[in-house]
Amino acid sequence: MSTAEAFWTAAGAATGRLVEMTREECLQALEAKRIGRLGYPTADGPRIIPVNHVLTDDGIIFRTVPDGEVARNALDATCAFEVDDVDEFFESGWSVLAVGVAQLLTEADFQRLRFGKIPEPWVDGPRVLFVKLPLLQLTGRQLLPHGR
Repeated sequence: MSTAEAFWTAAGAATGRLVEMTREECLQALEAKRIGRLGYPTADGPRIIPVNHVLTDDGIIFRTVPDGEVARNALDATCAFEVDDVDEFFESGWSVLAVGVAQLLTEADFQRLRFGKIPEPWVDGPRVLFVKLPLLQLTGRQLLPHGR
């Protein structure tokens, strides 16, 4: 067997099973994490950055600086938000992807936040711009270890 054949034989020997997550499982996964990755378009191509977030009934909310790249590029643009969890030892994990058009919070959104959790950024600076990514699309996949 050649080196290339051995490589492709080993690569095809994975034993995990990939399953689609339900919407409810996706929501639970989003709520369980405090950090996710926001993907948004820029003139120089897509960017992906980590942000603190909270999940509400109809979207993901995060905070940013009013004069930063996110405010200039993500608002009113189709963006993606991803959270995941990986266990390298068991070769398992999950990933959830939300897609929507990022928008500033409305007064009604702020009223709902008043009695709930708000995103608390870990980074310093005036992160006073509250942004919501509605859950227009929500998908998730889970890799189950062998035998499950």
